Amino acid sequence: MWQRKLRSALALFGIIWGTLTVVLLLAIGHGFTQASQKNIMQIADGVFFAFPAKTTLSYRGYPAGQKINLKAKTVMQLKKAIPDIQAVSPMLSTSVNLSFKGKKVNKNIHGVAPSFGYLRKINLTKQSRFLNIIDMQKKNRVVVLGDKLKTRLMGDIPSLGKRIFIKNIAFTIIGVTQESKKNVYNWYENKALIPYTTYITLFGNKNVHRFIVLPNPDANPQQIAQSMRHYIAWKQHFNPDDESALHVFDTTKIFQFFKWFFVGIQLFLGACGALTLAVGSLGVTNIMFLIVRERTREIGLRMAVGARNWHILLQILFEALVIVALGGFIGFMIAFFQVLVNHFLQS
Repeated sequence: MWQRKLRSALALFGIIWGTLTVVLLLAIGHGFTQASQKNIMQIADGVFFAFPAKTTLSYRGYPAGQKINLKAKTVMQLKKAIPDIQAVSPMLSTSVNLSFKGKKVNKNIHGVAPSFGYLRKINLTKQSRFLNIIDMQKKNRVVVLGDKLKTRLMGDIPSLGKRIFIKNIAFTIIGVTQESKKNVYNWYENKALIPYTTYITLFGNKNVHRFIVLPNPDANPQQIAQSMRHYIAWKQHFNPDDESALHVFDTTKIFQFFKWFFVGIQLFLGACGALTLAVGSLGVTNIMFLIVRERTREIGLRMAVGARNWHILLQILFEALVIVALGGFIGFMIAFFQVLVNHFLQS
């Protein structure tokens, strides 16, 4: 091996490159999967999104094409009407001017229930709190701001306890969402959240454009969706079999899809790395074959003085094993330090 430095180095490089490719591709796939799953979990976390729409079937004298005018009160009654529902929150939304010391920003403001923070996994900064049941019952004028909205409106000054004006009415800031990490999207970083009862007082009892439901873990998702549609159909007078009247989106389905999608990506990247490693292994095989052919006289001389076939085979296999082991170790260490450096740079 030492006498044939170039060939040995080429074989070694093939194994190093193959190992490096396998590890880095798997690391990239794993990192992409973890980052994407964090974003997906903001949506696909076992909740249902329901969207009132229009009827497509006539029902008891009501013609098709009727708009479903769903109110927040009806949505909040779902938890009592259906025992398998763990939590529910309506979502009322409008665009409005928010102001602080003369600075104005036009952004979406949402009226939600206290359970909304849990349902959407909203993380708040230290000493912040989310809306609670007292805020809802007393229609308190309190607001939770997205971190980017807070920065745009107030800069870097402390915001908790400060007052901003929404539609020229003072609201106390009780919470600010945490700044989103790299590669993780914060859905509410540019929005403001207030109690839905306060929203109704301020903007009127508007229709709910969507609501969120969290079923019990052991509940049947299809049964929950059907029960929701039947209850709202009874309240709104439409055919309970009319799925177009109330669109129910089960996020667990999309989570399962992406779960297998990411598994497929990792398998594909692993296969690409394995093929590269196989090419490197083939190079080692070819080089060892050439080495054996060049050492025909040496092998013949050794066998003439008593060497057995397995002696010759063991020597060739040992040389190949040294190249593969050394190349794999070097490739793995290079990949390890590359991933480690990238991790510290990202953090």
